[in-house]
Amino acid sequence: MRGGFRMPAKSAKPIKAKTAIDKAIGEDYVESLRGKIADRSASIAIIGMGYVGLPLAVEFGRVGFKVTGIDILDRKVKILNAGKSDVDDIKDFEVKELVNLKRLYTTNDFSHLKKADVAIICVPTPLNKTKDPDVSFILAAVEPIAKYLHKGMLIVLESTSYPGTTDELIREKLEATGLKLGVDFFLA
Repeated sequence: MRGGFRMPAKSAKPIKAKTAIDKAIGEDYVESLRGKIADRSASIAIIGMGYVGLPLAVEFGRVGFKVTGIDILDRKVKILNAGKSDVDDIKDFEVKELVNLKRLYTTNDFSHLKKADVAIICVPTPLNKTKDPDVSFILAAVEPIAKYLHKGMLIVLESTSYPGTTDELIREKLEATGLKLGVDFFLA
């Protein structure tokens, strides 16, 4: 541990497709996702609708994406679907407008990940007693993502953590589904 950050156990290496077929398949998924992002038809799921997730959801909704917010707190789901904000930087009218336009829907049902083109993890990573990030919320978010992971999906870790978290904690669990990183799904 140096300067509050844990150094990764091993350096992350770029993922390369093993065969020309894998490369072609991966490129097809990339192009499809790029097109959906460009025309704002990509379905965005944000896991964790707190002070990071909600502003991100509002910005995606504001530019035309349909966003599904996923949060485990029933109270938060009800508040957001009623068009109210519980984050200081986001005003009620911003949430209400997006809910009315059907660009923001919040749920605690992770099965909505089945239809997501992009899943963004925005869960808390509080520091533990040794001042290391508690990654248990990240791990809890990865379980349903792995369950509903599908070809062409992009998963992004937005939560603050130490370098290497994405590769060390998320990649292995997602590859255990049988899908190939860089070919069938993407991770950032």
